[in-house]
Amino acid sequence: MAKVITFTANLLAETTYEFAAWKSGKTQRASGESFQVGGKGINVSKMLNRLGADNQALCFPGGSFGPACEQWLAQQGIDTLAFHEGCVARSGSVIRSEGSDETTFLGMDSIVSEEAIQEAVAELKALEEPIVFTVCGSVQGWEDARWDALRDWVESRGEEVKLVVDNYGPSLPWFAKQKPELVKFNRDELELLFEGEEKRRSTDELLGLARERFGCDRWIVTNGASEIWVADGDEPPVVFSPREVECVSATGCGDVFLATVIDCLYNRDGYDLLSAAKLAAEYGARNASEAGIAEFEL
Repeated sequence: MAKVITFTANLLAETTYEFAAWKSGKTQRASGESFQVGGKGINVSKMLNRLGADNQALCFPGGSFGPACEQWLAQQGIDTLAFHEGCVARSGSVIRSEGSDETTFLGMDSIVSEEAIQEAVAELKALEEPIVFTVCGSVQGWEDARWDALRDWVESRGEEVKLVVDNYGPSLPWFAKQKPELVKFNRDELELLFEGEEKRRSTDELLGLARERFGCDRWIVTNGASEIWVADGDEPPVVFSPREVECVSATGCGDVFLATVIDCLYNRDGYDLLSAAKLAAEYGARNASEAGIAEFEL
């Protein structure tokens, strides 16, 4: 078994407001509210906890929302590697009302300082291996030199540090080139690895090109509640559809999916990538049926 380290650069201090009805342009009074910490890596760690997997969430809960974030994480039983110096977590709001689609408002990206990044890398170097380093979500300001310490650590990591990527934005092509063991993303994010007319090719064709150009044999491409492509080794990609459910909230379904795949591959016997993805799709469907994240019945 390996410890999973989820990496969340863009931590979110999030408040959910519930309304009987909601319209723009008017003062609204909520009938209920709750606070939670968002960010893809946090959601993955929450699901890993449900599955009993050893994990820690590396994050940067700084600024005025930082203490509330850390208190919530502790209450949820999420073990963290938290770094604060010079950091500011972003804020956001979720609006829920009967008969309307859930709406999320996000504030400005989190601020992560060079000092905090260097402290985080020092902690990563000190961890007992093996570990599965899981890059979750965007990494803001990836082109900045302040991320050099993390880039150097990923590039020079040993065989006992496994890299899993569920990333998007400018950092995705870089992480895809670092010989990850698994890349999981959606169809739009797959296209970020290509330019020009190549983007217009089918998913099967793009996966074939990705396996040729990047040092990764395992790929999963999702398409919301529709098809899921699983490419493992030299075999042709397998496509299947998740079970249809009445969706209450799609938030966190992809993170529940990723956590389940990681747990199957690194902590449990008898799973190949396809069977792990099928179980993950079932758990993602159950998650969509509930308002919370990773709170459904296993």
